[in-house]
Amino acid sequence: MTNPARPNPRPFHERIFPLGIPLAWRQLVAEKKRFAAAVAGIMFAVTMMLFQMGLNSALFDEVVAPLLQMQGDLVLISPQFEYFGISREFPKTRLLQADGLAEVQDDASLNLGSLPFKNPETGRERSIFIMAFNPEEHPFKNPQILTQQDKLKEDDVLLFDTLSRSDYGEIGPLLAANQGDVETEVEGRRMLIGGTFTMGPTFAADGNVLMSRKAFLQVWPNGREDEISVGLLTLKPGSDVEAAAQKLRTALPEDVDVYTMNQFIEKEKTYWRDRTPIGFVIGASMAVAMIVGAVIVYQILYTDVTDHLPEYATLKSIGFTDGYFIRLVLQESVILSVLGFIPGTALAAVLYWLTRMMAHMPTRLYTDNVLEVFGLSVGMCLIAGALATRKLRQANPADIF
Repeated sequence: MTNPARPNPRPFHERIFPLGIPLAWRQLVAEKKRFAAAVAGIMFAVTMMLFQMGLNSALFDEVVAPLLQMQGDLVLISPQFEYFGISREFPKTRLLQADGLAEVQDDASLNLGSLPFKNPETGRERSIFIMAFNPEEHPFKNPQILTQQDKLKEDDVLLFDTLSRSDYGEIGPLLAANQGDVETEVEGRRMLIGGTFTMGPTFAADGNVLMSRKAFLQVWPNGREDEISVGLLTLKPGSDVEAAAQKLRTALPEDVDVYTMNQFIEKEKTYWRDRTPIGFVIGASMAVAMIVGAVIVYQILYTDVTDHLPEYATLKSIGFTDGYFIRLVLQESVILSVLGFIPGTALAAVLYWLTRMMAHMPTRLYTDNVLEVFGLSVGMCLIAGALATRKLRQANPADIF
């Protein structure tokens, strides 16, 4: 007995779309140039929105990079403190008073300021941000700093941030070539670069160095031993951080403010977001990208509706409702948004990589940013599609024929 002939397998597209290729897809690809223009427009909008979001996240991550490396649960600063680059001093006795709180385990302090730094290669001076502390204390949790801060016990030694702008010199290669210290000057005082660490530039500083508090006071104009810029308190394990902060706010005079570390980091972000044009510029750029993408999609879909108006009118005359055609155009909108989103996201990832390599900015593709931009791109296309159906809803079959 012969086996009955096996039926031919269905084509791949029929297995995906058992009822046939959707009409929305057929209409989109019928005009390939128009279809490519629509996808390119959405890709541009998605890339711009994702890149601006990535820049926004990276800029604020960059702003708080020094703060994230600081060791402490509570932070003491002057009420006139603006941001980490421009600080105001307060009496060091306030830190000593706070150290008397039962929950406090350890304390440390920082003096902050910017002074001229001489490029060891060119001799050109440029202002650099200085963070000074007592080498016996531990204001930072960066392992590179912790293992080298004993070098700062020598007054003429500093540590250099290798992520500083290249204008300060190629310090890492110089140290490797010299197999030891590299000589420079800070505010005209001879100093030796005894090691390196990584922290990164911020809005306020293109480069960073660490030095001992004693050395800082010798070069800082009118430096005073009894004043500090930032006080750091580490609490005992299990302590209630917010409760301890509230106790200190009540106990200490009004010439010092007390923040938890999270509040201090948020204060820094708020300053740059609300008191500088950064937030507005990035938001405006995203809005422009959305408008450009929406206009392109609207023009494409409107032209598509216009070109097929006689066919739509024929279908309306035999009983198809406006709702059917609206769903059809909205399906086209969703297809376009997905097809534009995928290459747009890939291009944004490439731009992120280039930004990390060339500008040392921590740009990354975050899941929440991707999801938000996907929602925005779909919404943008749906709105454009809904507007494009107005001509169709107003069309009368009798007028067409």
